[in-house]
Amino acid sequence: MTLAIGGVSTPAMAVSIPVESAPEGIHQGDAVPGIAPQGVDDTAVYLDEDGKVLPTGNPTNVDSGATLAAACTPESGRDNPHRSATGVAVSGHGWWGKGTCTKDRAKVYNCLYEWYTDNTWRRKACSETETLKPGTGGSSYRTAARHDCTNTSAASWRNHVDVDVIDESDTGERPYRQAEVACQVF
Repeated sequence: MTLAIGGVSTPAMAVSIPVESAPEGIHQGDAVPGIAPQGVDDTAVYLDEDGKVLPTGNPTNVDSGATLAAACTPESGRDNPHRSATGVAVSGHGWWGKGTCTKDRAKVYNCLYEWYTDNTWRRKACSETETLKPGTGGSSYRTAARHDCTNTSAASWRNHVDVDVIDESDTGERPYRQAEVACQVF
């Protein structure tokens, strides 16, 4: 399963950030990393590394409402985006807890997104998908996404995590944590 934050990907050349989403006078090509304003959740667009629009919404791993009602809900663990221990990269981790699920293995990955002044969250790094036991985020029970910083100016970052419980239907939440980090990536 891939991180799908809303509908179908669209080629970057066909993408036009809605006028009401981007601050006046800022176009996608002129945008730079920055601090996300309050309320950006309702209007921001997510882009992949190639500038293609990522789907938004809360897709699930199940086929029907009846199946959804029977699906378990894992706890998706994630930390705030932060400077890595080396101090030269932004980093984020993902893990999971059983929640209402009964199985003890899940495929987990996390991705880091940086906010840009055209009201987009741009994906900068994703971890490998790991098969993990439930845990509390200790180094052997988590994934890690990381990207080297271009400079140490502050920007808003999000760390999204995806959990897909193996051999059990689960809901498809992709929660995130957001933080300002002294790291910009162009």
